[in-house]
Amino acid sequence: MKFLVVIAVCFLFAATAPAHAADPACESYGEEYQTCRDGNTHDIVMCLSKLYEKWDGRLNAAYKKLLGMEHEADRLKTLKLSQEAWLKYRDANCEWYEVGEGTIHRIWGSECMRVMTACRALELEDAGETH
Repeated sequence: MKFLVVIAVCFLFAATAPAHAADPACESYGEEYQTCRDGNTHDIVMCLSKLYEKWDGRLNAAYKKLLGMEHEADRLKTLKLSQEAWLKYRDANCEWYEVGEGTIHRIWGSECMRVMTACRALELEDAGETH
């Protein structure tokens, strides 16, 4: 009986996992990163920056779409607060990866910005599809 409960709980969590979590763009050093791995540090950072800019554009578009939910004023206030907090967290978190001796830190920081921005963009896009 306990086994069936465990299986049911696992299935529930798997069924409710956000679709964006499985997206390859959310994987650190995954498929998307691999398109940038050739070249020197500068080349890699520039490539990751282009990917970040693409995801940042999608993030901003999804956020603006959600801001159009005028009929849900309470949720809009929470969305704005959560986005501001998320931006501060992302920037501080990725700065932690970037600060340090050696050029590898520039790659780590750039990859952090790409991954976190891609995942948030996909999250907000998913939210916009359900509302």
